[in-house]
Amino acid sequence: MLAMRAYQRGKHVDGVVNQNVLDQVGLSAAQVEDMYKTMAIANYEDRFVIPTTHREYAENAFNVRGGCGFSFGNGCSEGVTETSLFGSEKKRTIPIKVEA
Repeated sequence: MLAMRAYQRGKHVDGVVNQNVLDQVGLSAAQVEDMYKTMAIANYEDRFVIPTTHREYAENAFNVRGGCGFSFGNGCSEGVTETSLFGSEKKRTIPIKVEA
């Protein structure tokens, strides 16, 4: 792939066809063009597409906006240390259930 990149760069950017690069790796110009077509300029339907999520699992993003903030890589949890990003200790809150 590095030889293909060097060959194509020389061809398109420098305007020089560098056959020496291909000879070093045992590829022909036709093979490199086929590789380039397959890997670099594939048709849209040939590209890998990340599947969308199921709508039944999606939540309303408006309610959870800004929920995680800075989390030191452990998701939206309380964290593993008592310090916060801003230097003071975290204040533990106790959730209170309101009964109607």
